[in-house]
Amino acid sequence: MHIGCETRDSSRLAIWLLVAMGITLGACTKNDKTTVTLIGTEYYVDDILSVIPDSLQSCFFAEFGSIPNGVNGVVPPKIEGSYVMDPKQRVSSNVNYWPTSVVDTNLYLRFSKQHNGIAVIDLNEESLTHTDTVFVCGSGADFCAYFIEDKIYVISDSIQSYSMRIKRGVIMKGQTSIDGLVDFRYATVIMETEDGSGGLFPQYPNGSYFIYMDGDGLAANLDW
Repeated sequence: MHIGCETRDSSRLAIWLLVAMGITLGACTKNDKTTVTLIGTEYYVDDILSVIPDSLQSCFFAEFGSIPNGVNGVVPPKIEGSYVMDPKQRVSSNVNYWPTSVVDTNLYLRFSKQHNGIAVIDLNEESLTHTDTVFVCGSGADFCAYFIEDKIYVISDSIQSYSMRIKRGVIMKGQTSIDGLVDFRYATVIMETEDGSGGLFPQYPNGSYFIYMDGDGLAANLDW
């Protein structure tokens, strides 16, 4: 009889959990009715902390600022649109010799197909375009978007070309507005590197991070 009570209790618990999961999933971060097919799913992550090594999180967030994670069931703001980071200003890094006085090439980005906390991003910098899926979180006007990028770069000298693989976490945050993304910040964290040049070109060590912000405080709306 005692076993039967446990079985009924377990069944009730299982049903309660299923109902709770249904309620939770029904309250997920839906922004539209579009279904997004993940691009490069082997690099897709749904936890921003997995992008940043534990040993770096304290100093990184002290310089990058807090992340508007939101909570389960909270809808992040709609960030769909095209924007330009102009000027793309270097802010800080844990690489001592990385000059922060440099203004880099403008960064163009487009978010589309946002649904259930996922969006598609196109990044364009120095005539190179990278497309991937990103995780989007936040609440109100505050958002954070992040993903893992794995790319092969080809670097040439006067004699031959070399391939270099860089896997990095990319993190963006800001606030949405009618004019663009306010207080927009962009950061990258080196996760893995493979040097095909035999040491001819300098490599940033794993765990190196680089933080940028829009120099005028607004990643403005721009069609591209």
